[in-house]
Amino acid sequence: MKQGGWMIVLLVFLPLGSACGDDDGQATSPCGPADCSGHGVCDPLAEPPACECDDGYEAAAPGLCSPVAGVEQMQIEDVLYWAYNIQDVTSTRQYDELVGTHYDLYVLEVSTTEVGNEQFDMQGLIRDIRNHNITTRNVNPIVLAYVDVGQAEEWRWYYAPSWEVGNPSWVVADDPNGWEGNFVVAYWSDAWQDFTIYGDSTGRSQVEETLKLGFDGIYMDWVEAFSDENVIGLIAAEENLTEDDARAEAAERMLDFIENIGYYARVESPRANPSYLVVAQNASDLHDWNRPRYEDLMDGIALEAIWIDGDGGFDDWDDPGGYNLWTDDLYPDLTWTAEVLEDLQPLKAVMPIFCVEYAQDLDGENLATEVYENLALNEGFIPYATRRSLSRLSTTPYPPGYDPIDY
Repeated sequence: MKQGGWMIVLLVFLPLGSACGDDDGQATSPCGPADCSGHGVCDPLAEPPACECDDGYEAAAPGLCSPVAGVEQMQIEDVLYWAYNIQDVTSTRQYDELVGTHYDLYVLEVSTTEVGNEQFDMQGLIRDIRNHNITTRNVNPIVLAYVDVGQAEEWRWYYAPSWEVGNPSWVVADDPNGWEGNFVVAYWSDAWQDFTIYGDSTGRSQVEETLKLGFDGIYMDWVEAFSDENVIGLIAAEENLTEDDARAEAAERMLDFIENIGYYARVESPRANPSYLVVAQNASDLHDWNRPRYEDLMDGIALEAIWIDGDGGFDDWDDPGGYNLWTDDLYPDLTWTAEVLEDLQPLKAVMPIFCVEYAQDLDGENLATEVYENLALNEGFIPYATRRSLSRLSTTPYPPGYDPIDY
């Protein structure tokens, strides 16, 4: 890249939307580090290089695409319908299901961080979902990126085959629920925060990827790492703390981590989005450790299986074990439902609360309808009823009031 002749050839043949590397390895668009805000494609052959912005966006400044005035930007507090799809996102079937829908909020897997899917056009999928909503109802929906912030996943680009518990030292434990290939991490470690936020040796990070692709924010899984017994034991040993003090320290470190995520995405990143949303999945008990700080950092919270879960079907949409089992029956030694509802009571007036229930109207049981029309409705939560695999959009039933039926 530093030899003049090769530089000329590369510049002549750069395709639209391509990028070159800067000194730290981070991809830099010819349109500038903001890279069209993830809502357009850079034309490097224009004079000067310019963004071709997606429908509903316009070039507001060099390298930036901003929403067109008059298009309603969905606000998280106004969401009525949402969908959650984190498996098979790269399939033609899921493209066909997702594009053409009119949900207010989508939670999607960041497929380009998966080994083997790096070239998938995730930005194009997000663009096409947005464009359909904008052209059919003049609403730009929220699209959140599913990111596991408390566990290393062996199918991600950053994972090394030699890793195991204890090597590197910040890989703390296997997943306590037996999820193969998932490892609890010391989320405060510099290495993990680089992989998640600031960039590894190539400048790549999970948060930066969400900004590059045009997601509106992050949907954080495994925030509950702060309460993992191995994490607490590690902090207690390293800092010579009592168990109670280690639990408090683990909670503060998780809040520090989440603060770092939000600040980087909104301010520090070259693609910073000041409106970037931060939503936690589960771990509602983190709120109790520092309520003002939690409420300042979070834009919303989502809970899985408050009432209804599954004990199978994690990779098979059609497996009947993936839905319609009462959570308290699955875990009789816990009082899960009551405890979570108690945790959520003080948050009701502060932020939107989403719930994903693994409930369907099938086999003579109308448990999805029970969620939509009674359980979630009575609590003021925003529900989505689906199946454990999260590989399709549920039609049994469609969310009440979702009209027209377009998938």
